[in-house]
Amino acid sequence: MLHSDIDHLSIWEVAHRWYDQDPNNSDPSALPLPVQDMLRTVTRMQYRHDIQVCNENGIVLKDEKTLVDFEHYVDFESSVTEETTHEEIDEKTGEPKTVTVSMIYEDPENPLTDDERWERYQEFSERWLRRHATATKDFPQCFKNRIFERQTLERVHINKNSVCDLCEILKLPLPSFWFTEIERQEHQNKLTGQTGDDEKDMLPGRIKQDQIDKFWSKLADKQKHRVLCREIAQELWKASPNLSIADICKHEAIRRFGGGRYYTKPDTLRDWIKDLDPRPAGSKKGGRPRSS
Repeated sequence: MLHSDIDHLSIWEVAHRWYDQDPNNSDPSALPLPVQDMLRTVTRMQYRHDIQVCNENGIVLKDEKTLVDFEHYVDFESSVTEETTHEEIDEKTGEPKTVTVSMIYEDPENPLTDDERWERYQEFSERWLRRHATATKDFPQCFKNRIFERQTLERVHINKNSVCDLCEILKLPLPSFWFTEIERQEHQNKLTGQTGDDEKDMLPGRIKQDQIDKFWSKLADKQKHRVLCREIAQELWKASPNLSIADICKHEAIRRFGGGRYYTKPDTLRDWIKDLDPRPAGSKKGGRPRSS
């Protein structure tokens, strides 16, 4: 079994180790059928953005799951920035400080047409997905034509989390070369809908750290930011119950630590936290940020 510190491998090596084959002595023109099938499966799923693609250093490449959707896309060349300031207490010094928050909107004085906006979004998407497209451009010859070009399959990597995703999607057992017996049993229980007695009775505060890490790693960036922004908003309202939703959305903690700075449409942050507003219904009017 591999050392626990190894968290990514080439898809060539993974497909071979999965079936106890030596990736070093393998002939690409005479691969065992199970290895061929696994290579075709992995390349197809990576090509279609079903599972993540890593480079040789294990860095996950941007894909369609991390691409901002068209609804929330803002073209920065035709946008305006609105800056607001507010006072905060510095947590380290206890002294008041002035915080400046920038909000980016599409310029209402020079709006793009729908066609122009879509064209620029497509250009943005191509730039975002460029490395993924380059890494997987030759994959169709593998999963369609059964041509197994070793150099290509060695250059593209897959991490452990993506192997878990693959096994969950296809209802496969985890491979023993990379996962412990406990991990494989937990995975199998999950596939069959079974849980141990200790897991059934487990309180939220007693969830194991590795379970938390695994859950967190599967979230898209937008999902992570939503969770963080909601947690931060609750703490801000505990400290200052009279803050408006607009105040919370513009707060430096939301912008900096919750990832709120990545969402230029005010309604995005507002929709995430509005149900947490502790103020009486009558006092919530007028607290909505200016919409673009």
